[in-house]
Amino acid sequence: MKIKDPLVLGAIAGAIANLAKLLGNEFGMKTLKISQASYPEMAAGLFMTKKERRKPVALVVGTLADLTIGGIMGVPLVYILRYTGRDFAPIKGIGYGLFAWVLLYGALGRFLGTKSSIFPLSSTTSLSAYINHSIYGAIAAVLTAKLGDPSLFPEPGGKKTNINYAANEQ
Repeated sequence: MKIKDPLVLGAIAGAIANLAKLLGNEFGMKTLKISQASYPEMAAGLFMTKKERRKPVALVVGTLADLTIGGIMGVPLVYILRYTGRDFAPIKGIGYGLFAWVLLYGALGRFLGTKSSIFPLSSTTSLSAYINHSIYGAIAAVLTAKLGDPSLFPEPGGKKTNINYAANEQ
């Protein structure tokens, strides 16, 4: 069964891809030790003070906020693939994930995060986020392409209009 509703499709694909992004964040923090901040903690920081966001309930709030953001960010991706087609979905998704990284971390995160002392992040944490958002975008795009009903997407190569150019040459 394929999903026909673009909002539901985007929310599901975005939330599932966000789980992969969270796993990448945990791997970067605990195994590689290159990331000093968790995404749930950063998301919790949008709602509470630094002291509050270290509490267990704050991590639940932060995880829910991060998953919600991931789901919301999946919706525009459906429309991008709807407009451009499902071909090269992983590459388009990586581009979209990096756009989200720049938008959320570079612009909004910097603006909102300085008020709650989330930002600035270390260079290795930022690099880890770059990689994780690439993964998010690729997975969200592949899930969108695979789970979405074909009627949501144009034919390969894009739909052609029925304009008769020969008639205009007279």
